[in-house]
Amino acid sequence: MRNSWAVCKREFASYFITPIGYVVVGTFAAISGLAFSASFLFYAKVSVNPGTYAYSSVPDFEETLLSPFLTFCGTLIVFIGPLVTMRLLAEERNRGTMELLLTHPLRDREIIFGKYLAALGMLLVMMGVVAVHLLIVSRYVHVEGAVLVFGLATVFMMGAAFFSLGLFVSSVTSNQVTAGALTFGLWFILYIFGSFAEDLPEANPAPEAWGEMFRNSVGFLYDFFRGFLHQLPIDFHAKEMAKGIVQPEDIAYYVLFAAFFLFLTFRSLESRKWRA
Repeated sequence: MRNSWAVCKREFASYFITPIGYVVVGTFAAISGLAFSASFLFYAKVSVNPGTYAYSSVPDFEETLLSPFLTFCGTLIVFIGPLVTMRLLAEERNRGTMELLLTHPLRDREIIFGKYLAALGMLLVMMGVVAVHLLIVSRYVHVEGAVLVFGLATVFMMGAAFFSLGLFVSSVTSNQVTAGALTFGLWFILYIFGSFAEDLPEANPAPEAWGEMFRNSVGFLYDFFRGFLHQLPIDFHAKEMAKGIVQPEDIAYYVLFAAFFLFLTFRSLESRKWRA
């Protein structure tokens, strides 16, 4: 753990030695601040004249503003997250320092966890910006504390899951730009799959002429495939959690997502030793 912490401190400090850390945090603060201001002002207008905006009464604050805003913040982290993760291991390869790092008395898992914790440190800095927005909300609107806590946890889990994907991509490339583009591309593919699943019909696609047993088998596989695609996007499990509605499967998704790509990152570093 001590070695992982040393790697983490070195990596986290490097974000602010270069302009990357300031650009990432500044961009996130500016865009999320504009989105928050626009959403809050819109909700204030709707609250004054609900009928003008096709509402029969004042809409629920958590459902109308808070949940979409928190989901937006998580999605925004996904968009600018490649700037954080693309350099974690790809830069080491590009500069030729990966071999030096691997020859240190460090285990692969200590390198991986150290790099990942540094990325999570950047995520926590951005979470501080979201926390300021939520404090402003709590100042003017009564919102249960649990909803605010789970809202922050939602954004954090979205970012942590995405950063694990970025770390893995960074481990298999030697160019930072390539790592950033691939990371965003993989997320976009997951998003497209989720959108595609929403357009798939719920009915069994097997023709009536097929036997009942065969139709039931096809229907089971189709439902499984459709449900699998539907839950692939990282933001899919955040919508209800941002309202304070926590389901075990939503938490399990983010935990397993991060664990899976950290495992792949570990295997990626191991493969370098085999090739050597």
